[in-house]
Amino acid sequence: MNKIKISIMLLISFVILTGFNTDNAIVPQQEILSGGPPKDGIPAILKPKIVAFGEAAYLTDLDVVIGVKIGRETRAYPVKVLNWHEVVNDTIGGVDVAVTF
Repeated sequence: MNKIKISIMLLISFVILTGFNTDNAIVPQQEILSGGPPKDGIPAILKPKIVAFGEAAYLTDLDVVIGVKIGRETRAYPVKVLNWHEVVNDTIGGVDVAVTF
């Protein structure tokens, strides 16, 4: 298939699956292409594996983390993991949280 046919098929699929309407788009519809994974194409981490500070051998001192502390509980979510998942659903100190990146 050529690129135009594939683009049209992707656009039609996108509209059907998301309800997104491009009828009034300034850019011609055949030039609108998918820019990444489909809806729900990046899986969230729903049950994160919690390891003690000294057990995270896959991390170095230079790795960036997003830190969350609620009450007496603290978590560190490595950005290099969030690059692949973007969302972690967790419970910290009895509070449900969504850590996003």
